[in-house]
Amino acid sequence: MDQPWRSWQSRAVVSFLWAPAAALVMAQPALASRLQLWRLNPATNQLEIRTERGVQPRAELVYNPTRLVIDLPGVVLGSPPITQNYSGAIRQVRVAQFDPQTTRIVVEYAAGFTIDPQQVRFRGVTANNWLVQLPPPQQQTVSLPTPPPPSPPNPPPVTPTEPLQMRSWRADATGFLVLADRPLPAGSYTLRRLRPDRLEILLSNSELIRNFGPRRLELRRFGRDRVRAEVRSQSNRQVQIILDIDPQEADWQITPRNDGFVIVPSTTAITPPPPQRPGVIPPASAQTPVTTIQRVDLGGRELLIQGDRTVFYNVGWEGNRYRIRLRQAQLDSQVREPYLATGSPLSRIEFRQEDNQTVSILLTPAPNFRILGPRPLSAESFVVQIQGVNDSAASAPTPIEIPPTATTQPVPRGRFVVVIDPGHGGNDPGAVGIGGIREKDIVLDVGLQVAQFLQQQGIQVIMTRTADIELDLAPRVAIAERARANAFVSIHANAISLARPDVNGLETYFAPGRSSRLASAIHNSILNSLNIRDRGVRSARFYVIRNTSMDSTLVEIGFVTGAEDAANFQNPAWRTQMARAIAQGILNFLNGR
Repeated sequence: MDQPWRSWQSRAVVSFLWAPAAALVMAQPALASRLQLWRLNPATNQLEIRTERGVQPRAELVYNPTRLVIDLPGVVLGSPPITQNYSGAIRQVRVAQFDPQTTRIVVEYAAGFTIDPQQVRFRGVTANNWLVQLPPPQQQTVSLPTPPPPSPPNPPPVTPTEPLQMRSWRADATGFLVLADRPLPAGSYTLRRLRPDRLEILLSNSELIRNFGPRRLELRRFGRDRVRAEVRSQSNRQVQIILDIDPQEADWQITPRNDGFVIVPSTTAITPPPPQRPGVIPPASAQTPVTTIQRVDLGGRELLIQGDRTVFYNVGWEGNRYRIRLRQAQLDSQVREPYLATGSPLSRIEFRQEDNQTVSILLTPAPNFRILGPRPLSAESFVVQIQGVNDSAASAPTPIEIPPTATTQPVPRGRFVVVIDPGHGGNDPGAVGIGGIREKDIVLDVGLQVAQFLQQQGIQVIMTRTADIELDLAPRVAIAERARANAFVSIHANAISLARPDVNGLETYFAPGRSSRLASAIHNSILNSLNIRDRGVRSARFYVIRNTSMDSTLVEIGFVTGAEDAANFQNPAWRTQMARAIAQGILNFLNGR
């Protein structure tokens, strides 16, 4: 299928494109792929590229004159630079060795012509054969720019008089997230260590909303350490947060967010998402940003692995070693292999940065210990569980502390089984939308959080996938049938042409001839909780809801190609709110509401 490349704005590039190439070709790497063929058909505006081995093209549009620049990383030209002249809107194509490991192809347009960058399409016939469909060239109209009106003088900054409204908070695998009506202003808090085992955070011009809850939280880090926190409303619009911590632990820090702030140990890095580069077409694979692995800690018989964004992993054995392969990941420079004391369940831990996007962690169990496997804590973290061979069966994992909403009605434990099915995964990214966001990443994050909310209400949850793995449709149905589930919920994100960013909203589906009660319960819960356009509850013959015997629904939680929905997808707080709404809808269905 053609991949439309979106969210790249025009930008001017003034640096010269070409560097002397003759010496660079001599330094080509031994395993580099060669450019075998390139050809342009001006009549169809199609460029074909063929390389010796697989490649992921990168491209951007530059101006003065208008040029489409395509880089082929890991590819050498193996010949002097090539220039091919044309008549018409495309003036020239140049091919040269940009650096020792990159071949660059430049399609230059004649003066007065440009192209619409949103209409450029890459299609991978095979991993080493790409077709680039160029849009029809457009003639530019030249007009004198209108000078902007003079800017009014900058008014003095206004200090907000309304107090910061703290709405809720929760604990995750690392620290505490406090949600508020706006970011925590700089200088509006003090943090001090009252004694070795206690921290105080005092927030000025702040208050708790009436139904803020709970007032106490407990953070359980990789199954062993506990940090207790309590929030108290003070007089004079002050809020106090008290943390009871390990006396040996370093200080903690506060980092503002768009929707409040987080409280984490000072050894935990909070990395904001990188700014988007205007004018850049996403790579041909439309990959998400690389996850930085910030923590690998051994606590008791659990190994915690924590990233700064969604962690994609698979596991297996290499001889007597257990391999955790983290894809789209790199190790933080501060991460060190955990110290293994006498009696540790592991005899060795080894880190490997296989390449710039793959990290392997190899675990060798100590005698009389065995590795059970991974258990997800959140989209950004998971633990690998270890057990002594003489131990009793491992107890059920404790769900993460996430406070339920006031409207949540618990369901008796063990009464219901729900299967949550995050769509796509692995080599199947699903829909790819604005900014290169991928459906499989969004729905996995939301699905994991839905499972956490349901588990806290006593529901037995089975996930069809908890990591970035490829899973066909039939196995997803088989998982639900084997579990004899009471409900099956498949979570997806919608897409349409990038030329229609105005199309946004929620769609929920049920199979023809089947009950729509589950679909309607989830749909209504989402509409009651989030500001999202309503595109209705519909019937459709999707495989997973048509072939499951229990109540089933497929939820399209928004459009990755929609301007409103794509912005929401990139907001972690919005994804959590969506997950909570889906979970509440499932509970409403199970309770007969």
